[in-house]
Amino acid sequence: MGKKPGTDAQLLTMHELASYLHLDEATVAKLVTAGKIPALQLDRQWRFKRAAIDEWIEQQLVGDDENFADVPDGMKLPLEDLLPDQAIMTNLRAKTPMGVIEELAARAYTNGWLVDKPWFVGAVVERESLSSTAMEGGVAFLHTRAKDKGKINRPFVIVGRSWEGIAFNAPDGNPTYLFFLLGLKYDRLHLPILGRLARALRNPTTIAKLRSLSSPDQLRALLLKEDAAVRLGTAPEITPQVSFVPKLDRQLRLRAIRRLQAQKDVANDPTPPKKKKGKPKPKPKPNIAAPVTPIKKRPAIKPEPA
Repeated sequence: MGKKPGTDAQLLTMHELASYLHLDEATVAKLVTAGKIPALQLDRQWRFKRAAIDEWIEQQLVGDDENFADVPDGMKLPLEDLLPDQAIMTNLRAKTPMGVIEELAARAYTNGWLVDKPWFVGAVVERESLSSTAMEGGVAFLHTRAKDKGKINRPFVIVGRSWEGIAFNAPDGNPTYLFFLLGLKYDRLHLPILGRLARALRNPTTIAKLRSLSSPDQLRALLLKEDAAVRLGTAPEITPQVSFVPKLDRQLRLRAIRRLQAQKDVANDPTPPKKKKGKPKPKPKPNIAAPVTPIKKRPAIKPEPA
């Protein structure tokens, strides 16, 4: 029986689901095998309905000690509620990963969003010790594994930018320039907000703009705009970047063709190249020294007697 048209458009592969949730593919596979993520099999391959995944994100992650009605919906909560003006740091002074975590956490503690700074810093460092949260393109999403809402006053996101970049063990080996510190307090907020930010920053052009804007207000406005497009489903599809290939002018191209043709002719011709004909060079004459004539001694003259 044939598949209904449009059905595959709503199904995600394992790789697409991992990108959608911003999780490692091996972690997603374990959750699927354990039956914690709604899935179905087509031709012995796991497939996932996007609507079912969104529902799982909204409902499955609520803890037993959390009042569902009091926790905001992470899929619909505007980013501006988590990212006030004081949460933008356009010029980080830190030069090390530990310094970045300390500086961002200090901003949250100063604004009263964080109750226990030592616990929070330690939890972020513990998460980073498992695997770096830095992504390709110069962005990192710092967060904790455990959510202790008693030590966080209100959910927040701190954005910090380093002009020079910091080595943060990114997959591509390049420096990280943009840091997002997530203190989201509730599990129900964590994955949705993390996924939204990851999708909003998958465009290299957006990252370049965030790195170049000088005003904190402009930086915040761009983040809110990109996040709104993700929530509304109007974010444009990102086409893969094509590597730059320099164009040669006509003369250089002809020279290159001739040079390649000459190399092919030499490689295909097994006979050694003929020597050019010309006048033979005269052989140098041997340097023979002339014979030395011996000098004859004259006889001694005897004196005549007187």
